[in-house]
Amino acid sequence: MTVVKIIIIVIQVIVSLGLIISVLLHSGKGGGLSSALGGGSSSTFSGSYIVEKNLDRITIVLGSVFAVSTVALVYLLKP
Repeated sequence: MTVVKIIIIVIQVIVSLGLIISVLLHSGKGGGLSSALGGGSSSTFSGSYIVEKNLDRITIVLGSVFAVSTVALVYLLKP
């Protein structure tokens, strides 16, 4: 294996763990990060709304990096 393949595999593992954590932190129908921090409902003036919005952004970035690294691994590891 070349160094590039190893680096992409390490990035893939780290991003996948981060993606799992960020998805699990999202609120469902009545729980998630906003209720875990003490906020029953997320209003636009509370801090939990900002946290949820940033968590959405983090999840989108991690998902994009995961998709790109998956395509790179398929391209680099094909026989």
